[in-house]
Amino acid sequence: MDTEIHRPEKLDEVFGHEEPKRILEKYLTTKPFLGAVFLTGTPGIGKTTLALCAARTFGFEPLEINASRSIRSYTDVEKLKDACASPIQIHSFLKTDKRTTCVLLDEIDGSDPHAQAKIMAWIKDETRRVPILCTGNDVPINFKRNKDFITIVRCFPPRQNEIRSMFPNTDITSIVKECQFDVRRMIHRLQYGVSDILPKYTLPPTGLTAEETFIRHQKMFGLQDPLSRECHDDTPGTEHS
Repeated sequence: MDTEIHRPEKLDEVFGHEEPKRILEKYLTTKPFLGAVFLTGTPGIGKTTLALCAARTFGFEPLEINASRSIRSYTDVEKLKDACASPIQIHSFLKTDKRTTCVLLDEIDGSDPHAQAKIMAWIKDETRRVPILCTGNDVPINFKRNKDFITIVRCFPPRQNEIRSMFPNTDITSIVKECQFDVRRMIHRLQYGVSDILPKYTLPPTGLTAEETFIRHQKMFGLQDPLSRECHDDTPGTEHS
C-alpha cells in the first residue's frame, strides 16, 4: 500500500507539525527523560508517524505498542516496564549502533483506564531510563489530571498547500473535503479511487436505558446486537456470562 511505501522515516520528511517537532526534539535530546509527550488529534493526520520519525531521527530504537490492544491490565504494564528495565533492547544488541529504546504507546486512549493509571505511575518514575511517547485521538482523564508530568501536544491536519505539494498535478480540494484531512484516506483515495466512509456519529435519543444506548451504538458502527442469538454459542452445556 502507498501509505506504507511512502511513509516518512525521518522527521524532516514529515510535512507540517512544526511545533510538535520542536517539542519532540527538546524531549528526546534532554536527559534524563522526565515525564512523557502525548500527541493528540484527529485520526490519520500522522501522529504515530511523527513519533516514530522523531525517535529514529534522534537515535532511538522505537518500540511501538498498540496500547488499545495490548495494554489491558496492571500486569501488561508491569511486563512492559520489565522489558524496558534496560535502555537497550535485545534486538538492538544485534545491530552495530545499539540504540536506546524509545517506547511509543499508540492509541493509548483506547487502553484500560486502570492500566492508564499504572502507565502514569511509570511516567512519574524518576528511575525510568527510556523516553515515552504516547498518541491518541483523545486525552484520557488520568493524563489531563497530571499535566505536570506529561506534555500534551495538539496535532492539527496539514494545510491544503502542504497537501498539494504531496500530490502535485491533482485537484486536491474535493479529496480533502471527502477525506476530512485524513492523509491516510487521501492516499487510499488516490491509489484505489475510493476512500472509507466514516460513520456519522449522532447522539442517542434521551430516555433510553444503558443497554438500549449500547445496542444503538453497536448498530451505528455496523456491529451486531450483543443480545441476539447469533452472538452466542448455543452449543449444549455451554454457559454464557
